[in-house]
Amino acid sequence: MRSQLSLAFRDVLYRTRGRDWDYAFLLQPPPLLGEGWYGLHRRIFSGVEPTEEPRLLRGELGIGLGQPFFATAFVDSTRRDSQGRPIAHYVAWLGEAASAAPGLSFGPGLVAALSPALDSVFDVAPASLSRGDGQPLDRLRRTRFLAALPGGDVTVPAPLAPAGALRWLGTISP
Repeated sequence: MRSQLSLAFRDVLYRTRGRDWDYAFLLQPPPLLGEGWYGLHRRIFSGVEPTEEPRLLRGELGIGLGQPFFATAFVDSTRRDSQGRPIAHYVAWLGEAASAAPGLSFGPGLVAALSPALDSVFDVAPASLSRGDGQPLDRLRRTRFLAALPGGDVTVPAPLAPAGALRWLGTISP
């Protein structure tokens, strides 16, 4: 069993919500398609209801020569929105790290490593973000999040608890 997983932020697709803002991508790999990541995100997480036990998903993106992905969705044990609802995290990573992590739930450890950056945007009300240059709120929020990241890579320790069932999704096409 791997004792840790090293990830480059450029290979991570991360979507979550804040106290007063709806789900948004805070990390995105370079686009593989002109339509962006939303369509693939919907296909990867289709029918997945996050719980406190991470849901583990694995497959391949049917783009070009194919690209493996490993994904997880889970509910945050501490963060809540302004209505008291738990916050869910949707994380997928691509490339070598995706192949190296099957069967282990590195998602909560990754979100813990991202915690300082998430803290920098979690409580930010949409009205408090300056839109003087006309940028969309999601881009302003992502810019603030990226500025608070601790570098370009992160190493996540292996989880101590055994992982739940791994669901194979096959090839996900755009």
